[in-house]
Order: sequence, then structure tokens, then C-alpha cells
Amino acid sequence: MPPTAPRVAMLARAVFPLHGYGGIERHVFHLVTHLTRLGAQVTLFVQNTSAERRTATDAATQAITQGIERVIYLRYDYTSPLLPPNGIVGRQINYPWYTWELGRTVATLARRGEFDVIHSQGLCATGYGFIRSRDPLLRRIPFVANPHGMEEFRTPAWRKWLAYAPFRALYAYGHRVADRAIATDACTQDDLPRYLGVKPERVAVIPSAIDVEECLNCVRPALRVALRERFALAEADLLLLSVGRLERNKGFHILLEALAQLRNELPPQWRWLLVGNGKERAALAQQAQAAGIARHVIFVGRLDDDELHSLYEEVDLVIHPTLYEGSSLVTLEGMIHRKPMLASAAGGIPDKVFPERNGYLVQPGSVDDLVQKLRRALAARERWPAWGAESERIVRTTFDWPLVALQTLELYRVLCQPVTSDEA
Repeated sequence: MPPTAPRVAMLARAVFPLHGYGGIERHVFHLVTHLTRLGAQVTLFVQNTSAERRTATDAATQAITQGIERVIYLRYDYTSPLLPPNGIVGRQINYPWYTWELGRTVATLARRGEFDVIHSQGLCATGYGFIRSRDPLLRRIPFVANPHGMEEFRTPAWRKWLAYAPFRALYAYGHRVADRAIATDACTQDDLPRYLGVKPERVAVIPSAIDVEECLNCVRPALRVALRERFALAEADLLLLSVGRLERNKGFHILLEALAQLRNELPPQWRWLLVGNGKERAALAQQAQAAGIARHVIFVGRLDDDELHSLYEEVDLVIHPTLYEGSSLVTLEGMIHRKPMLASAAGGIPDKVFPERNGYLVQPGSVDDLVQKLRRALAARERWPAWGAESERIVRTTFDWPLVALQTLELYRVLCQPVTSDEA
């Protein structure tokens, strides 16, 4: 195999923007595009999407497919039209079937000698992993699996915990049988042996990343002006920003309680901008009203990439009070815009936010600790520019996609080396 041009089968269900805007979707998009820029020959496997959808996102489709060897679409939704395909019940029907059919398709092509490396994302490891474990020919082809945030193992809600039981079993099996399972942060690498049963020597740490230049190129001066006018930002003397789905696990209710306790210590015209939509919006609005701080809280709703990255440039401090987390792309986005950070010590965040260097870490779910750390941050406001500069340096030196894609290629190269008799 040419070490700089491996033939890679990338197993996924969704890719940005054809199937959504979430972290895994973006991860697949950037991983594939940056690997191809480095010479890899990538075949991308994803769920099918309508011709109308592909036409509506034609420019995006071209961005995905440019340089890629091919894109293979597979059926995902096997449920009734009355059942949401990605609801808890729908996923328990659709995902196992999808990963099985995906595994069969990839195995057929791999047996023909079409790939040098198989690389799966999330639950897509399971079907191929099962087939490979029973086929000596397939076991000669390196298999890399990335479990991502493993939300199924982290949820504190008992109903979700029970509902996710089948997915935990699928996750664990698929990654145990891989040659390498990727931990997206050094501080979470022990989670793979703990939750998935992966042997520690099979864990490879390769960070999740953002595309620095893409993020910064989204900033538009005219949009910054429009956003300042739309949300009356010029009237504020302190601008706080949080970004995420409005769900309980994001901890925004914790931050609201902390802000209510600090109301007399905050500047008179402070504002907290909350970007995102979700089922918790009404409850959060009611909480802000009851706490007497509703006039300081702005529910921004969903923004497109240009709007979001332009808004990052306008704020003073980014706060991410999540209760549990994966790698946290939101944290990296705030950091590349040179912002000081106040974020939960959850998931991969401790690899990104360092106390007194670019912000503070907060105990997840603790109102008292959040109050204390926000108070400290406010007292150190003159240091925020230096903290922001450190945030940017951390991202550029560790979490930029060109660097991470090179690490991924190096992992492929190592796995593709012939095994000597002493190593066998």
C-alpha cells in the first residue's frame, strides 16, 4: 500500500450538511475532506437521502464529494412513516439493521481488495465488526473505530439509560473487535476500556478537531453589524454566550440559577445570549422570568455558521455548563475566536480549558462552583485578552483539522505495516 495514499472505507450514517449539523456529521465531513487533501482515496458510506435534498444542498454535496473516490448511499429508515426514524424506538429498529447492511456491503468490497483501511464512526462499527471477526481475510485489513461522545453511557436519566441498553451493547462489541478504537481526548481515553471493554493497548488518542480557517472565514463584518443591531449588543457592558441544544443535559438551567445569584455583582447592562433550539426553551424562559433576570437573557434561536461565528466575535466570555459531554466542538469554536472560557470539567473539555490559562473549569451540575468560578473570572476581567490568546494558541497547535488528519494517516500507516513473526 502507498503509505501516503491509503484506500479508506469510511463507515458513517450521516454527514454534514446532507443529514444534519451535529458534531458527528461535521466530524465525518472534515475528516473525509482533509484526508482526501492529503492524498487518501476515500469511499464514504452514508445513509440515503432524497434527490430533492441533494439538489437543495448541491454546493454542499459537491464539497463532500470533491476528491472523494465515491459516495455509497444505503437505506436507513425501515420503520413505519408514523414512527420517527430517529426516535428511541425508531433508532432501535433502524440502526442495527443499517449497521448490518453497511457491514455486509463493506465486507463484500473489502474481500475484493478495494480497501487498505476500514474506519467506522459511532455505531457503524458493529455490523462490519461482527462479520470481520468471523472472516480471516477481513482481519488482515486494519479496522479503526471511533465511538465519539458515547452519550448512551453518560446519560443520568434512568429512562434513557434503559432505552439505550441495546445501543450500549452494540457500541461495546463493535469497538472491542477493532484493531484500534479512537479516544478523542487524552483525558477520556480510559473511558474506552471502562465503558466498551476495549483493551488499553488498542486505544489511540486522536483529537476531535475544527477547521480553523473555515471557522474564521465565516465571520462577516456586515453580519457583525446586523447582529449588534438585532440584539442591541452595543448597549451591553458584559456579553456572555452559550451555544447548544436547549436540553436538560446542557446545564443551562444551572447557569441561569448561578446568574440569578450573581445579579448584584454583574454590570448593570449584562446580557446572556443563548444560541440554539430545543424542548427546554419554555422552561428556561420561565426560570429566567421567575428569577427576575429575563431582561438580561436573550434566546437567540438557531444561527447558521456565518451568523454564529460572527456572533462569537462580539461577546466577552463563553460559558459551556454542560452536565456531560463528548469532545465538545462548541468549546473549540469559542476558543478559536480568542475567547476566555468557563466550561464544565466533563468529557474532553479538561484537555482544552486550563484554569488561569484560558479560563476556568467547573464541576458539572454544581451551581455553587459555577457561581464561584464566574465570580473569579469577573474579578480577572483584565486578563481575558491574554486568556483568549491562549485559547487560540491551544486550538491552532492541537485541534486544527490539518494536524488531526495527519495523525489519522499516521495511525493508518502504522496499522498497515506488515506484522513480523516476533509481533504476531
